[in-house]
Amino acid sequence: MAELHIIGQIASAKEFEQLRLMCKWSFHAGMGWKILNGNHEGQTQECCDFYTNEPIWDHPLDLHYGTTSLQGSPKLLLQLFCRDNYNRIIFLAYGVCVVPLTPGFHELECHTWKPIGNWQDRLKDKFLGLTLQLKTPSILVNTQDRFELLTESMGVVKINLHILSRNFEKFGCDL
Repeated sequence: MAELHIIGQIASAKEFEQLRLMCKWSFHAGMGWKILNGNHEGQTQECCDFYTNEPIWDHPLDLHYGTTSLQGSPKLLLQLFCRDNYNRIIFLAYGVCVVPLTPGFHELECHTWKPIGNWQDRLKDKFLGLTLQLKTPSILVNTQDRFELLTESMGVVKINLHILSRNFEKFGCDL
């Protein structure tokens, strides 16, 4: 069995209009991948840095996979939320990032987006903070089930990962 160890952090966010952000994250992988150790989902703390206008989370990630196939390699799904002026927690954006299989250090930038609907949905978003959300966000990591959505680009989440791999030579991969 080949093994992939992911150690790193969800570092920070940039280019968001909102300042008080938090991030729910989850790893998703295909049927041939099994979690041997670690948490596959979690949430960062709420962060607000008024000096840089970039929330800095430095939230740790540590996950160990075993696999019998390279198909369906892990992806990281991000869901960002913010706190508004009325202390409500409001959905902000989605982001999906492919976890590299190459050993070493990787600095990733995950571009985020939010779904937009018709003009009525946009008015609700602007004035009431009622942003459209997907019923099952995990559909975003499955490339076979993707469908066309109207979206609006949001900010970027910075992710730092150290990747360790073992026994991938069995699959003919010289990572």
